[in-house]
Amino acid sequence: MTFSVSFNGVDLSELVNGFTSIERNFGSTWTNNLGVEGTTRYGQEFINNYSGAKTITVTFIKNGIPKDWIRIRQRFARILDVTEPAPLIFDDEPDKVWYAVPDQLPVFSEDIVTLRATGTITFIVPSGYAVSTYTRKLNADNSGGENGAIIVNDDQSIDITINNQGTLPAFPTFKFTHQSDNASITIGGENGVLVLGSQEQTLIDTKTTETKKVESQWLLNPSKISQKDNFNGHFMTANDVPNPQNGQLLTAGNLVWKQDGLRFQDGGPMPPKGTEYLCMGAMQQWTIPADKVGDVGTANFTSTFNIWAQATKMGQTGILQVLFVDGERKLMCGMGIYKDDKVGNTFKTQFYIGGHHNRTWKVFGPKGQELNNGGHGDGRVPNPNLYFNSTTGYFTIQKKGPVFNFTFGNRGGNYPITIPELAYTKCMKVYVYEGQLWDRDNESQKITNLSLRMFNFQKNDVTKTIDSTVDATRYIPADNHHFGKGEKVVVNMDSGKVYRKEGATIAVDEVINGSEPFSVPVGKSIVRCIFGAGALPPDIEITWKERYL
Repeated sequence: MTFSVSFNGVDLSELVNGFTSIERNFGSTWTNNLGVEGTTRYGQEFINNYSGAKTITVTFIKNGIPKDWIRIRQRFARILDVTEPAPLIFDDEPDKVWYAVPDQLPVFSEDIVTLRATGTITFIVPSGYAVSTYTRKLNADNSGGENGAIIVNDDQSIDITINNQGTLPAFPTFKFTHQSDNASITIGGENGVLVLGSQEQTLIDTKTTETKKVESQWLLNPSKISQKDNFNGHFMTANDVPNPQNGQLLTAGNLVWKQDGLRFQDGGPMPPKGTEYLCMGAMQQWTIPADKVGDVGTANFTSTFNIWAQATKMGQTGILQVLFVDGERKLMCGMGIYKDDKVGNTFKTQFYIGGHHNRTWKVFGPKGQELNNGGHGDGRVPNPNLYFNSTTGYFTIQKKGPVFNFTFGNRGGNYPITIPELAYTKCMKVYVYEGQLWDRDNESQKITNLSLRMFNFQKNDVTKTIDSTVDATRYIPADNHHFGKGEKVVVNMDSGKVYRKEGATIAVDEVINGSEPFSVPVGKSIVRCIFGAGALPPDIEITWKERYL
């Protein structure tokens, strides 16, 4: 049986006639730092020690004639030419991967008498440890198994027993799915504490100089996608005003709830003869309601929405926009899905920005992102749209002062832009526009599934005035609605990153000062999670990769 060694995805055993030795040793090189001689009567004081990079050496043989060895030298040179640590996996430990780079001179000694060549490759693993090729997962479905247990206590806190079966501490990722509104999340383990969200405060100055306390509040917060309740309440037609992003998009038609969300029904009456417009469509609006202290509008907000975009025939066309406007209905920011390809399946995803230079800021596509098949990957489309489909179609727009941040859900990145003139401008309404190219009124030419299925809006600058003459005993309560029902919060202890909303919007600023990410020790340990007063315990899923010296 041939022993296998894989590097950077290539099985090296297929290139050689066998491996004769492998040196992996016990762990890595240890370095001990000792104090100066003579400061203690016997020996030297121990200060600390650390484990350095790990060296792994493999030796192999290759039979043949010198002409055969030309190709093997070229193949190995190409395989070993990496610019960063690559996966190194051995046959006897297939569940462990060492991220390594070649070190020193790879040796290939050719014996032209015996017609056998011997090769030696030295790898260095900068981290000094291996990582499991699998990911451990602990949730309600497998609680009580080998990975650990999740127990809800009488006080609504949650004790999580994590069984780390590696030989080094692990850095888990926690995913919380809220079952109710919640002020904060406290995660405490043997190696540290991390706190997120809003906590109660007691002012500590003799007389406070702080006059305002800033909180967040959900103003529009449906809990699930594809629910008709998402579009009740403050939602109303707005077909009597022009589209704030582009006046060539007519708004005289109708949008209605169909199947799963808000969909385009018709574009209204045809414009007069001799006139041409880009699209015929319809527009509806949310008027942002007053917050709990009666203020209307916000200069700092986070909005997450879910879109399903799927064409089922070649050449279908249409547009969907979500637009945020000020009190004069001027565009602040927004995004749109626009498909004007009358033959194929390509489409554009557009980011809009207002201010002094109203413009389409970024356009993704038409190449590389396809609308057909909704990103579900049935193999018929080479590059299905992975951003907007029935499962992962989340998008987030966040405004914090002059900074606007656009985020694709699940698979996209963050795209921030600073617009100084809009720093203090308040968002007062949100428009939803859907339409069709003005010269295409055939029902079959419309995109089959172009639907806004969920929308929520959080105001992040609700202010409460504090009397600056009172003593330090003044109490400021936590914001019990900081995290909303149905919201996902993800904490990656390894990278230190925090995500919220649908679990994909970066939100490191949620971390309370003085707390920081931590690891869990080897073996079984308990992590306790505590939530805001009155909150129901969220669903929790913990994942981690084990590490080995």
